[in-house]
Amino acid sequence: MKKIFIIMVSTFISLLSTPIFAQLEDPGDDPDAPAASIDSYLWVLAIVCLIYVFIRLRFLSTRKHNN
Repeated sequence: MKKIFIIMVSTFISLLSTPIFAQLEDPGDDPDAPAASIDSYLWVLAIVCLIYVFIRLRFLSTRKHNN
């Protein structure tokens, strides 16, 4: 479980260090146009996904120990 935790944390840190954009700037677009709304909620999505993974791993590990 500790190995999986280290992998998850390193993946999360690498995702945070890489800029992610929902839309690319088109040369014909106005440079002052606002970005897509997903840019501001991407970190929330990442946290929810990590929580889901930890809950799922806990469920699978308890099921494995019960068998």
